[in-house]
Amino acid sequence: MRLFLDSSKLGEIIKWRPVISGVTTNPAILKREGGDIHEIAEAIAPDPISIEACGDFLTDAQHYADLIPNVVVKIPLLTTSGSPNIEVIDTLVREGIDVNCTALMSVSQVILATQLGVQYVSIFAGRIDDEGGDYYRVIRDCVDFLDDDDGGTELIAGSIRTIGNVLDAFRARAHIVTVTPATLDKMVMHRYSLETVRQFEEASRNLPK
Repeated sequence: MRLFLDSSKLGEIIKWRPVISGVTTNPAILKREGGDIHEIAEAIAPDPISIEACGDFLTDAQHYADLIPNVVVKIPLLTTSGSPNIEVIDTLVREGIDVNCTALMSVSQVILATQLGVQYVSIFAGRIDDEGGDYYRVIRDCVDFLDDDDGGTELIAGSIRTIGNVLDAFRARAHIVTVTPATLDKMVMHRYSLETVRQFEEASRNLPK
């Protein structure tokens, strides 16, 4: 099980680099946080940077693939009109471009995406939870299917909002969980750990010289 960082802040990516195995982002995050995709890709290489294609999915994805060696292109299974993106995804996979099929909410969607040979499928756990769904069961069922299928597709648990979400995703055996820097800050902190470290430090100061 691995952690990806959902961010475009280069400083945060460098800070957490020893514990992450990839980065996920999208154009909106890049614009809001002022990130440079080329700098991020270089900082995380050879691990993947997953970036969302927009507009003309095929052209945008091919553009990213031409520019960034370690890119994985995020493509939704559905277009904004509700039609399937199967042809686009199939074309990209056949061209040798790694695809992260994103914005998935169900096992049935994951099954379809897997048949296309994508590198990753992204289940949006937080959004499933928003609708009262059992995101733990969805992740677990998807992982069971993927592990039995043995086609090489890995599951990313995204839309993670709490440490509890992270722990649930790992208990459900998600291959990868993508989290924000704020979530990692919370994961590393425990007030009793901090108190204990301070006690150790204070005791060391009082040792005889």
